[in-house]
Amino acid sequence: MEKVFKADALRLACKSLLELCATTCLFVFSAQALEAQQPDGRPETKYSIERIDTEGNRRVETAEMRACIISRPGDAYSAKTVRRDVQALRDTGFFEDVRLEVEDSPHEPNAKIVVFIVRERPIVRRIEYRGIKTITEPEIRNALNDKGVRLSVGDWFDQTKLARAALVIDGLLSARGSPSATVKATFERFASTNTVNIRFDIDEGPRPQPSSNPQ
Repeated sequence: MEKVFKADALRLACKSLLELCATTCLFVFSAQALEAQQPDGRPETKYSIERIDTEGNRRVETAEMRACIISRPGDAYSAKTVRRDVQALRDTGFFEDVRLEVEDSPHEPNAKIVVFIVRERPIVRRIEYRGIKTITEPEIRNALNDKGVRLSVGDWFDQTKLARAALVIDGLLSARGSPSATVKATFERFASTNTVNIRFDIDEGPRPQPSSNPQ
């Protein structure tokens, strides 16, 4: 009987040990899953957003910027969300650069101050076409619009459009009988007003002479 009792006790102890191991493994797995969701090992939700500031915007209204930002004062701070806010501001096309700074609140130990620092694109102040003879400025503007190259005074400046605009003007000149024309696009930036002047220097080149028919 004593041997039977010891065997039953051993089986009971093993069963309890297996249950304890299973519970421990489940706890470890849950902890690992939680840590995988929070890579830095600490829950972001212990921080709240005390304030959201914007810096560097002059022409773009702060209200316009805030309309693109999901984060709000009083929300739980989320690094993923504020990174999304940075990208949303970049996608507006108003800014050459958008930076993010997150500061500890001097008033609340568990609060953050989120600052979006932007550098606006300059505004086109003037567009000048030098050297044109066989085409006019309205014709150039129409050709640019037809090709989807928006380049107008008062627009946000986009340097990548200059090369496309030069190609459109070159194509227009070629169609008008100046296949050897050259078009060079340059711009001058004025930091004090954050504006640019654009200039296209155009050399239409020699025009082909009409061939004479032999008599």
